[in-house]
Amino acid sequence: MPKLKKSITTIFKIAFASGLIWYLISSGSLNIQSMGKALTHTFWFSLVTLLMGMLVFITSYRWYLLLLAQGVTISFWKTLSLNFIGMFFNICLPGSTGGDLAKCYYVASIYPDKKASTITTVLIDRILGLTGLILVGGIAVLAYPSISLGGSRILRAFSSTIIIFGLGTVASLIILLNIPVSFMETYLEKSSHLPLRNLLLKFYQALRVYRNKQSVIYFAIFLSTLVHTTIVISSFLIGKIIGSAINWRCYGVITPMGLLAGALPIAPAGLGVGEAAFEYLYQQVNSPIGGEIMALLHMVSIFWGLVGLPFYLLTKKSPLPSTGQICSKKSFSNEW
Repeated sequence: MPKLKKSITTIFKIAFASGLIWYLISSGSLNIQSMGKALTHTFWFSLVTLLMGMLVFITSYRWYLLLLAQGVTISFWKTLSLNFIGMFFNICLPGSTGGDLAKCYYVASIYPDKKASTITTVLIDRILGLTGLILVGGIAVLAYPSISLGGSRILRAFSSTIIIFGLGTVASLIILLNIPVSFMETYLEKSSHLPLRNLLLKFYQALRVYRNKQSVIYFAIFLSTLVHTTIVISSFLIGKIIGSAINWRCYGVITPMGLLAGALPIAPAGLGVGEAAFEYLYQQVNSPIGGEIMALLHMVSIFWGLVGLPFYLLTKKSPLPSTGQICSKKSFSNEW
């Protein structure tokens, strides 16, 4: 029954994404001709593709540093291959974070004696990626208030939210990295009745490692801001080659907002949701090509995600699960 429920949910999300994309195309919000125009600019579109490919190496290096900090002996190239596998599963699993489940399973299978530590790195890597996105968006909001805080009501709401989240993120980092919270470990050690106590204790101990290696966290945040700044630049280049006339500052404000909306686990790879969010948000600055920008970014991301297929097939030769097993909560929990 759980498998049937999961299958129905997945089918619904795929249908939702397909219906949303069809609606955007049929309503004229997503112009296929404009997207085709971008492909005719071979040099600039190739540059965007290379920039997005460069991000795979940057995010892999970020994860690699987090793994090393946990005492995991792994090569950068192995980290890169696992990251490519995660990108491949991003295409078929809900949301733009779906591939994290595959990364967790694979890295925990390779290092069975360090499951809590390795899985924690995937969680921290995702959080730091989101932190970088919020920081880039927050800096743009504060740098260009005439666009963000002086624009429409929806832009003011998004901008205020990003500022609040940004301040909350900075405060949380200061507390977690500098203020002693050893009472949590003491509480978990004494709370034998607590469900999943051992698992929670292992995760807490893995998180505590970074308190003594703060430079890794700060450098990882820097890499995250570099990643999202590059995505903003890529959206700007795409906008220019398909005929956008809006000011370049608008991309810095709007793109992070659209990426946050596209990360919601509603559809596979965020397809449809991201396009709708970009279309709506870019309309707030009088630009009709937001959906096309996100669709082309998705196209490039899917291209790099498909590069992960051979890595997955090669890794499958070892005694690891198939695609369906990776998505199974039962098979994942049995590893614990």
